[in-house]
Amino acid sequence: MMASTKPKNLKAFADLLSRLIHSDRDCNIATAGMTGEGKSTLSFQLLKEYGKASGVPWPLDHTTWSRKELLKWIDGDKSKPPNSKGLRPGQLPEFSGIHVDELFMLFYRRNWFNEDQIDSIGTLNMCRDRHLLIVGNIPNFWDLDTAYTSRIRFYVYVPRRGVAWIFEQDNNPFSTDKWNTALNKKIFQKNRHPYKCPNFIQEIFFSDLSPSEKRGYLALRNSKRVDAIDVDKDKRERYGKIKGQRDALLLLVYDTHDRLRKASPEKISKLTFKDVADVIDISQEAVRLIYHGDR
Repeated sequence: MMASTKPKNLKAFADLLSRLIHSDRDCNIATAGMTGEGKSTLSFQLLKEYGKASGVPWPLDHTTWSRKELLKWIDGDKSKPPNSKGLRPGQLPEFSGIHVDELFMLFYRRNWFNEDQIDSIGTLNMCRDRHLLIVGNIPNFWDLDTAYTSRIRFYVYVPRRGVAWIFEQDNNPFSTDKWNTALNKKIFQKNRHPYKCPNFIQEIFFSDLSPSEKRGYLALRNSKRVDAIDVDKDKRERYGKIKGQRDALLLLVYDTHDRLRKASPEKISKLTFKDVADVIDISQEAVRLIYHGDR
């Protein structure tokens, strides 16, 4: 822990985040917990306090469900030159806060092959100089792409409304698991609380949103989230069609090769899964599954 004291409340946590970011450190946060327990509420309140601490106020509309919008806020439109403040169109000012309301849609570990996801993780790995606070929500932290969880400094868990447990990556040069997952799990199962877990920092409490804040958040969610889901659905549909065409062509190649090899076995060698995998740049296992009709 960089700070000499642990954060006692949400304001103290926000102050700590501001100090970390202003000292040129990464400070991504993932907030997890069961649906309806207050992940978005916590993130909302934390970013408001961070805006006060950093001197860059956080507006509600800096909430996104879109990977494209997140990357635009980080890097801006790369095809356009920066303005007098050094910012490209769409790029947020230095020390801004960003709320990603559903990390599941952006960095789900089962989508590790998704090129947009790979590119966005690469951007996060290289954007420390932008000094942005990115706070994202997901029901289960362990469903995130491991390349993304390695970029998380603080994992915040909301066990019930108004309560948050803060965990930090272990600064151990010999640890292969900075979150000490197995050990923390064992300790928590024994005690039913996180206070003795090695990565645990502090328990803090937070308030509910005001009626006007709730209305504003719900209106934003109902518009921006729907748009993001529609874009993602369109991409998945297009990817499914391309994948189907690829698999059909692969099977046609094998069928043609088998017929030619039967006609001239002494001239044509066997076409291995590795041969095909190297050409079309997918794994040998994927080729094997496609060949046997298991994928």
